Amino acid sequence: MDDKLEDMICDVGEQSFVEAMYENMSIDVETMLYCSLTNFTRLSIVVRLMNLKALNGWIDKNFT
Repeated sequence: MDDKLEDMICDVGEQSFVEAMYENMSIDVETMLYCSLTNFTRLSIVVRLMNLKALNGWIDKNFT
């Protein structure tokens, strides 16, 4: 399955894409995953999951 990321970047412009990604990551780094767990943000959990995926050779189907 081709996600056509390059086509999307060309459609919106590279600078706009980078700004949108930065804005989303800025929000995710401040968004707590759970109110009672202040040391886990949305971004930190996604990074940990992607790290586990890379280290263990998981495929995308493991996440769905």
